[in-house]
Amino acid sequence: DPHTGLAYLACGNLAARQRWLTPGDAYDVSRETEMDRVYVMREDDTYNVIQLLEETAVGTLIPFSQSLRLHGFDIHWDPANPQHMTFMFVNHQPGHAAVSIFTYAHGANYMVHVETVATDLLHSPNNILAMSQRAFYATNDIKFDHHIMRTLSTNMRLAHGSVVYRNETGSFSVALAGIRYPNGIARYKSQIYVASCSDPSVHIYRANADNSLELQGRTIFPDSIPDNLFVDPQNGQIYATTFLKSRETHKLFHNPSLETSRIAGTRILRLTLRNDAPSFDIESLLVDSGELMPTATIAAVQRRNQIQRML
Repeated sequence: DPHTGLAYLACGNLAARQRWLTPGDAYDVSRETEMDRVYVMREDDTYNVIQLLEETAVGTLIPFSQSLRLHGFDIHWDPANPQHMTFMFVNHQPGHAAVSIFTYAHGANYMVHVETVATDLLHSPNNILAMSQRAFYATNDIKFDHHIMRTLSTNMRLAHGSVVYRNETGSFSVALAGIRYPNGIARYKSQIYVASCSDPSVHIYRANADNSLELQGRTIFPDSIPDNLFVDPQNGQIYATTFLKSRETHKLFHNPSLETSRIAGTRILRLTLRNDAPSFDIESLLVDSGELMPTATIAAVQRRNQIQRML
């Protein structure tokens, strides 16, 4: 949160996801022992859970009753009062994918469900970019929801991904088609950035009047695969978390543990937009063979109470 310096985390059920994260695998419902959770973390590493609630017809708040299997999420801050926030979560519910939207007030220990939206265009959402309290962009990493076709599409690096847009009235449209495994999505001012795992690269887009995305440029990573993107709101620099060895990373997803692995590996990059062209200057902030971090999905800058650090 650029206004308070607090960090929000969407956390999943480890045992259930050991057969879900790798393309081609199904979510292991039999191992699902508890609902996914949202936490808020402070600069001293203390944290607490934020309860997810919904309102009944008579105005009573009760625990969120829908299935909750979290993936990417984003926050929209009310321009008139940044302490009022809208959280948008990619939610892989049984039988379909959806986006669940909650409203939250800074300092509260709960957030309240507003709506959960689904459409055939939102068939394989990975990450989301909140544009307002209702509008958003979301990446569809792969065209297919069948496991074999998902695996083939990924391994053959087919350009079957897309980005969809939901407008203020709730209508969906395809903002971008024909991109290889789009994953993280973020923005700074008028530019929107999308990480393509299978290129691998980060693409720079401009939103047109009809909310379609027009390519402005891209930067290719020759030796690592980008996952999620974080944009530093102070200067627009992008933090890209990347995988060094994709095959070993997939194996690790199947058998994660608190033990470290020396075979997968993570690289965190900082991208600075160039003034002379729609591309980036790239710095490596961290390169780890897997001994410290076998894998990672996102890096972010936290500034709070005179402390600045990278999470």
